[in-house]
Amino acid sequence: MSQDTSIVRRDHRAAILLLAPLLAGLPAAVLAQDNGGGGIEEIIVTAEFRSANVQDTPIAITAVNAEMLDARSQTNLAQITAQTPNVSLRPAGSSFGSALVAFIRGIGQTDFNPSVEPGVGIYVDDIYYSTITGNLLDLMDLDRVEVLRGPQGTLAGRNAIGGAIKLFTRQPDGRDDANVQLTKGEFNRTEIKGAAGITLIPDKLYARIAGVAKSMDGYVTRLDYACDHHLPPPGNAGGLPTYTQAFGCELGTEGGQSYAAGRFALRWEASDKFTLDFATSIVNDNSESQPGVLVAASPHQGSSFPWRSPNGPGSGANPFVCAPGDPWASCAPNNAAAAVPGSTQVPIYYDNNRNGTFEAGVDVPFDSRFVTGGTYHNYATYINDGASTPSPIFQGSSPAAGPLQNTDVFKPYVIDPVNTLHSWDASVNLNWQLTDSLKLLSVSSYRTYKNSFAEDTDGSPLAAQQLLQNLDHDQWTQELRLSVSKKKVDLTFGLFYLDQETNEDARVDLPYVGFDFIHGPDKVPATNKAVYGHAALHLSDRTDLSIGVRYSEDEKSYTFHRHNPDGTLPQPCALTTFAPGVTFPNPWFWEATNPANCGVFGLDGLGVSYSSNNTDYRIALSHDLGEATMFYAQFSTGYKSGGNNARPFFPSQSHAFNPETLDSFEVGLKTTLGGKVRLNTAIFTNTYNDIQLPTTVCFWAPPSQQTPCASQDNIGDADVWGIEFESEWHPSDQFEMDASYGHLNFDYSRVNPASSVTIGMISPYTPENKLSVGVQYSFNLSGGGSVTPRIDAAYTDSVYSDANNAPTNFIDAYTVANLRVTWRSPKNDWRIALEGTNITDEYYYVTSFDLSRNAPGYIHGQPPRPREWAMTVRRDF
Repeated sequence: MSQDTSIVRRDHRAAILLLAPLLAGLPAAVLAQDNGGGGIEEIIVTAEFRSANVQDTPIAITAVNAEMLDARSQTNLAQITAQTPNVSLRPAGSSFGSALVAFIRGIGQTDFNPSVEPGVGIYVDDIYYSTITGNLLDLMDLDRVEVLRGPQGTLAGRNAIGGAIKLFTRQPDGRDDANVQLTKGEFNRTEIKGAAGITLIPDKLYARIAGVAKSMDGYVTRLDYACDHHLPPPGNAGGLPTYTQAFGCELGTEGGQSYAAGRFALRWEASDKFTLDFATSIVNDNSESQPGVLVAASPHQGSSFPWRSPNGPGSGANPFVCAPGDPWASCAPNNAAAAVPGSTQVPIYYDNNRNGTFEAGVDVPFDSRFVTGGTYHNYATYINDGASTPSPIFQGSSPAAGPLQNTDVFKPYVIDPVNTLHSWDASVNLNWQLTDSLKLLSVSSYRTYKNSFAEDTDGSPLAAQQLLQNLDHDQWTQELRLSVSKKKVDLTFGLFYLDQETNEDARVDLPYVGFDFIHGPDKVPATNKAVYGHAALHLSDRTDLSIGVRYSEDEKSYTFHRHNPDGTLPQPCALTTFAPGVTFPNPWFWEATNPANCGVFGLDGLGVSYSSNNTDYRIALSHDLGEATMFYAQFSTGYKSGGNNARPFFPSQSHAFNPETLDSFEVGLKTTLGGKVRLNTAIFTNTYNDIQLPTTVCFWAPPSQQTPCASQDNIGDADVWGIEFESEWHPSDQFEMDASYGHLNFDYSRVNPASSVTIGMISPYTPENKLSVGVQYSFNLSGGGSVTPRIDAAYTDSVYSDANNAPTNFIDAYTVANLRVTWRSPKNDWRIALEGTNITDEYYYVTSFDLSRNAPGYIHGQPPRPREWAMTVRRDF
């Protein structure tokens, strides 16, 4: 076993470490020995490239082992940080596919597009996962998870500005063992897991294999609106089509799972000086689209769409956007009611009599009648039959507008409600012990995945926004580490290289702006090259000084491709004469005078490139105040590469943005009080510069082409500070309790005045307070064995889901409680567990997608799983 993942013995000062069997629900222990009488276990981590007790590691770090994950009924990566302060992991909504929205201390990323970099680094056995897509990992055959908070530029394979989450799987080590477990639960949940370690050649060759297969029905039901509300058929006043194919009004579900994954690992101990580790894993996920409900629909309220001034350029700062005082009420901001004769502002409606004009009482508008927030159903059809008009911003005709463009030539359009992921990876670790004190490690890896995901986030039988997106990703990484261990110093020197390419393509059907085009395949190649060094100087028996430095170079390019659905290229928008001698390209690309999709004319073949370099460093001083208490202080910097606007609506919106950087100062105290209580605390302050966040105003583009906009850019700077507590109490062998608390204060110190973000807002998915508590008691049975009930509760403060904070993307605070009761046999070879998750049936939104200030005018929310019960039977051999 390599030094990075081995179990080591330490002298009495650090306590003796053994790998002891863990009872159900031990606190966050990883590799540890029970001290007896309810003592605290010690935890071995590898955060500084060497095995060390977490209490001796001068980093804010949480470690969790497989037994603890089982005790908390946590089965995927998004769930593991419920008990980790200032860490937020959430499965992305249906608009972002099989992605993990990860934030640590207010730093992260919500966008799946490879044009932007993650703010939190994800690693599996030291292999860096370079995108947030494909990171909703099942926690299969894990040894431990390490969550490192704060910048890890000198402590991980690649820069991780917010922090890093490292998963370590069970490795082949000569212990021949096996386990299998079956879980049955609500929503027809069936889950089978198994793992086995095998000795192929004693003392030479070992293997380990693990697999999981699970299926579950969706928990959000899609209903046919016309059937559910007994509406007349189309052509009648208030009629809508019905798409039911059988008895009842159900069309299908969202959130259903059909998932299988496997892993194979091989270890060859060629000699006592050389070890080879090979591992490969595969994921075959054929799940349904992520679940969602329509939270609000009010297309007339708060839109930032650039309404046209019928008399020509408006009088506001943007000469093409209406402003107060412009003639005609239809030109006012915030979608004031139209006053153009024969004109009505209704962004989306079902045109019952097919006359191209909205008629109240006859046609059916997209509005609050389709709202289902607070329930577990929606009215999404994933169908655009062409009868929902494409972009009737001004219906009828006017002296300046004329009849609307007809994009129904590309309809009907039907997509399957899917979120599929097919991935494969392989890695080879070569570990040479060159001398007693010199070691060389080579880590080589390849990873590929394909993710296809559908979106019908308007949650109605009408068509406001409907997409099917595909990501095809390949990455190669190579890392070399040379480690030197001496009595007074531990040194690590490293080289890191990442080469990746992602192709994205999509059918982009946005009727509210008259778009229906093929996006891509957009090619996004990128490389990262880095050299780093880290030294842990042992100044005395009680004092260590850690110093790290890293130099990075990043290159990225983006090539756009845009076509009409029939394969033809979009044509340029027509010229419009506003007054004699005053002619402009018509930016209102939905009008009949313009050809279809002319708004994206000129993007096909256009490329944008980006490059940067940066030097990061870290200095940490730690001092043992006694046998059980360590104080540390550290200063570190972080860096995240820049990127490109992946979603320009005009060529002028193609744009590269700059890196973001972080300066962080942290002090912490780690102590075990009396051997029965562990208390770790950290206080930090960050200076966060050139923050990359989504913006709805492309302020670098010409005034007529600043909206619509869906870009990333450097929004501004912020000062962030926070405090974190983690504690465990083991008063006896039977009773255990753990708790954590995190507080975060995020304040912008500067914002770009042209952006939609203002002083007083905060970054997305950044709760001010986060609190958890877990309690368990093990009852010994008279005939042997035990029964252990455990309850966990986690409170998450309110957050905003959008960088442009508003009541429409505000998610209320919530508390989630889980219960688990585990029976263990006298020989500890059988386990039966009854679990209840979200036992209070708390309803909240995991994520939300806020388009209320855009022309479609709706809010889509991802509800949590409701209260569920399941039973698991496990057998160890």
